[in-house]
Amino acid sequence: MKALEDLLRKLADEHQILKEMQEKVMENYDLVTQNERQMAENQETVILNQKTIIRNQEIIVGNQTNIIRNQKQIVQNQVTLDVILQVQAQLLNLAKRLNGEVESIHDTEVHIEQLRDNSRERLRFKAFNEPNPL
Repeated sequence: MKALEDLLRKLADEHQILKEMQEKVMENYDLVTQNERQMAENQETVILNQKTIIRNQEIIVGNQTNIIRNQKQIVQNQVTLDVILQVQAQLLNLAKRLNGEVESIHDTEVHIEQLRDNSRERLRFKAFNEPNPL
């Protein structure tokens, strides 16, 4: 009888161990399920972030395109301003000749350059010479 009781106790103990192991397995399964759910939510966030990054990159490319267009326009404006300066020099030279002053076109250009230098010096002040925003 004692052997039978020992055997039943041993079976009951093993049954308890198996029951605890099954409970642990179920807890682990629940944790795995929660982790998979969280990973799915995180992937959605990652995808949204990637879409935002792609949109930002498209905006950056658009801005770079505009910068290039602006630089081309600046170059065109510089060429136009140079032509205007040359025409002004010629007109000033012709006006001086009409007044009886004889001056070479080079001397007229030098005179205009001196006027520009003087103007630059007059306009030099803190707001233009420091990197702070205007």
